[in-house]
Amino acid sequence: MSNSVKIHIQGSSVVCEAREGESLLLACARAGIVLSAPCGGRQRCGKCRVQVLEGHVTGTPVDAGGWVLACSAIPVSDLVIANPGNNLLIGNELSPHIADSKKPARGAQAGKRAGVAMDLGTTTISARLVDLDTLEPLDVVSELNDQRVFGADVMSRIGAAGEGKTAELFTLVNRQTERFLEHFRSRWGIAVIEKLIVSGNTTMQHLFLNVDPSGLGKVPFTPVFLEEREMRGESLSLSVETVTVLPSISAFIGADITAGLASLDILNGPEPSLFIDIGTNGEMALYNQGKLLCCSTAAGPAFEGAEISCGMGGISGAISAVALENGNLSVTTIGNTPPLGICGSGLVDAVAVLLELGIIDENGFMEKTPYALAPEVSLINKDVRQYQLAKSAILSGIKILCKNAGLTPGGIKKVYIAGGFGFFVNKKSAIASGLFPGEFLDCLTVCGNLSLQGAEGFLAENNFIEKCRQIINCCSVIDLSLDPDFMDEFAENMLFG
Repeated sequence: MSNSVKIHIQGSSVVCEAREGESLLLACARAGIVLSAPCGGRQRCGKCRVQVLEGHVTGTPVDAGGWVLACSAIPVSDLVIANPGNNLLIGNELSPHIADSKKPARGAQAGKRAGVAMDLGTTTISARLVDLDTLEPLDVVSELNDQRVFGADVMSRIGAAGEGKTAELFTLVNRQTERFLEHFRSRWGIAVIEKLIVSGNTTMQHLFLNVDPSGLGKVPFTPVFLEEREMRGESLSLSVETVTVLPSISAFIGADITAGLASLDILNGPEPSLFIDIGTNGEMALYNQGKLLCCSTAAGPAFEGAEISCGMGGISGAISAVALENGNLSVTTIGNTPPLGICGSGLVDAVAVLLELGIIDENGFMEKTPYALAPEVSLINKDVRQYQLAKSAILSGIKILCKNAGLTPGGIKKVYIAGGFGFFVNKKSAIASGLFPGEFLDCLTVCGNLSLQGAEGFLAENNFIEKCRQIINCCSVIDLSLDPDFMDEFAENMLFG
């Protein structure tokens, strides 16, 4: 194959060059053209399909319409591929589908000093611009994490790093971060951004600093670092004066949890409190009588819309709520646009409603499948199974934490639900579908993105890092894989009802 094989996107000036034997998926990623690949390019999810308009590929079947799986398609000539809309993000601009940028208020000025707080999520990256003189939040943007080309969950990213892809993963998130910084500077007329504060899980923190996280993928799950790190922005090729990466608690309980707990000031709470951050992993911390017990449970990517046949992230067009009205299903989408798929909160609602209707039995089986929620959006038995695995992991983790703290679920007085999923989730549906114990109904508080709020807290509070260190010092981590009761709980909690 010639070394000059090029890939063109219809309607775009972006062109990338494919290396010999390289998949279309990875060749595009190197050029900042990010296709969704929740399975990490393992040819399982089918969500990286693209349409080849001109040219030839090998390694995968091409259907009559020219559609191929990008993860297995090897370009053997120059290509032109169709722009698949929501599935594609060209990396030189903020995505119009998921940017959440505010317009500058009339007369608003960024002032002489500006900082940025960033939540570095596995699925979504969010950044907030803050005026350091007034501590006023000025702007916020969010995008799907460009690293999703290597898979939807942290284990896929760790696996890719173990195959020598750390530099590629770093480049994707580094380029995306710089895009955020440039957006803020140009939109608000800022000459210099002084500080960037980064809060993410342990794997994402490693990849942000171009540190190989592959040690987190095998026993004894050893991170290269957990402590906070501060450096000059130029050392990461970022146009910011200083970068601070917040400290993590353990290999699978990251700075996003530390920041969230510090933001809640949970150590000064008088009553037993539970913090739950639900994403591709479910991280939890139970506070009781001056002690913190933490655990991480592998919920899988179902709550992020991955591994679900019509699943998608929490972006425009995603079904975020499902209800039963006069015996009929009604759906609500993010942005009130026509439904394109279903995100995590919509999946919780859908399962709860179908359980109520008897469409799903207590074992999770649907006799009628696929079951249509909207035109072109359905659930199948595999989707329900993925939900069972995810909700059992979360519920089992909660019960094991309670057991180790000498509490029952009813003894917990406050439950804080964090993360983008928690922002949309319906409390009653979460309980009806078996995600949370029934005792939580009256004490659940949905908190939104506490990781981002914690990173912003670092900009605003001089003692915020001390709060983080205190949390880490009084935290004990429970390894669920070593708990003798976890597998029994997991098997029992797979059932509905």
